[in-house]
Amino acid sequence: MSDERLTKERAIKLITSVVDGEVDQKTRSSFLNYIEDDSEVRNQYESIKRIKKLVAERCPSHKAPDSLKLRVQQFLLQEQGKLKDLQNDTTKNEAVDKPSRIPGDTQSGVTRDASGPGANSSSTYKKWMYAAAASFLIIAAFWGLVYNNQSPSQAYNIEEYVYRHFDNHKGQLIKPTIETENLAEAEVQLASTFDMTMTVPSLSNAEFKGVAINEFVPGYQAPLLEYYLPEEDQYIYIFAFDMKKLDQFGSLNRSQEAVKKCVKPKDFHIKNVNGKHVVSWRWNGVWYAAISNHHGETLASLVDPLDYETEASD
Repeated sequence: MSDERLTKERAIKLITSVVDGEVDQKTRSSFLNYIEDDSEVRNQYESIKRIKKLVAERCPSHKAPDSLKLRVQQFLLQEQGKLKDLQNDTTKNEAVDKPSRIPGDTQSGVTRDASGPGANSSSTYKKWMYAAAASFLIIAAFWGLVYNNQSPSQAYNIEEYVYRHFDNHKGQLIKPTIETENLAEAEVQLASTFDMTMTVPSLSNAEFKGVAINEFVPGYQAPLLEYYLPEEDQYIYIFAFDMKKLDQFGSLNRSQEAVKKCVKPKDFHIKNVNGKHVVSWRWNGVWYAAISNHHGETLASLVDPLDYETEASD
């Protein structure tokens, strides 16, 4: 493979081969380098890896013992014998209705008995071939169902959906589920009603407006902390994600650059999504993603606890 950078189309075609380890190291490296900057292809790659891991864990393959192989062979021979007996009985009962000559067979004037041994063998073979084909189709349909239910299209990116929610609501207040302006009270209610122990950030010059708990992506709810800057007439959204629940859900991905950078409580990462800056950070097992109409550096400077110090480890 050349040293040229992969195209998106080529990278998508390589996903399954890379996951299955069917490419050389050079191609694999080129692919991994490409997906660092393409979240869509990276999400598909990560999703297929999860699917194959899930299948391997839940449907492990084991070599059949010799005793089982022998039993299967005996069963097949037994069933084949039953088919022959059934066909012989049918042949006797219908002999008067069957021609003694196969239509169209005029080579050397040979007359063949349609119910002879050759016909039985051929018929049995065809029946087993049909049965094998039917089994294959059933298995294929099953794996198709598994794949569709775990489709790569079901992978979501946190930063992109943070932007979507902000854009869909035009950066305005969403009716809070937890209506309080007290940070401590919000923390208590989040712990008791949402089973999420977390720190509600304090923002400079901003009024806390409550928590809206809605569906972030299909099948996954996340609390949205809402803040208002009265001097600017601007709202700030901060979504919070329990990292254990993220792992269990399995289809909601974070920016890999953000994951690498946000290790300590004071660390944060800024990602540009369609002209808006999403600021991410991590505190005590909770992942935060904030968005507003501000530049990312300005938004990060408003979040007091990005200098947050804690003795608790993640």
